[in-house]
Amino acid sequence: MNLYQVILKHIIFFSILIIHTNLYSQLNITTGVTPQQLVQNVLIGNGVTASTITYTGSNQAIGQFSNGNTTNLGLNSGIILSTGKAIEAAGPVSFTPSTGFGLGGDPQLQNLISQTVYDAAVLQFDFIPTADTLRFRYVFGSDEYPEYVNSYNDVFGFFITGPNPAGGVYSNKNIALIPGT
Repeated sequence: MNLYQVILKHIIFFSILIIHTNLYSQLNITTGVTPQQLVQNVLIGNGVTASTITYTGSNQAIGQFSNGNTTNLGLNSGIILSTGKAIEAAGPVSFTPSTGFGLGGDPQLQNLISQTVYDAAVLQFDFIPTADTLRFRYVFGSDEYPEYVNSYNDVFGFFITGPNPAGGVYSNKNIALIPGT
């Protein structure tokens, strides 16, 4: 190999490395934000009033994320709730379990699966919308897939209580359903 070929080879290698580095992105996660701040400043928008905001779980399991538009998450920013450290969701992806806190579960989540629920992160609040339509966008992900399928499973529920626009009242109705189920 002559000197020209060696230099060209190194230029191509470093160009690929630079291109790869520029394309790699990850979520930015901030912890230490209060549940009140997360609901008031991140989750709800104009036309919604929130009150009675409570959180149960580890303070390390809740946070705010941004930079989602550079990932395949489908959301640019929002709140993150985790059964492990929220900061671990930024990556890199690993096939090892997330940090456990040794905390208890949640009765509503427990009703959704047969395994025992641990380290529940539960954010609850009352809200009053001023419009006739309310939307929440959410994504569920699991660090325990695929290596722990059928032995340990993460669970997610989005429960709503209050007036049903079609009549009657919702009482802890889980609206986090897979489309078509």
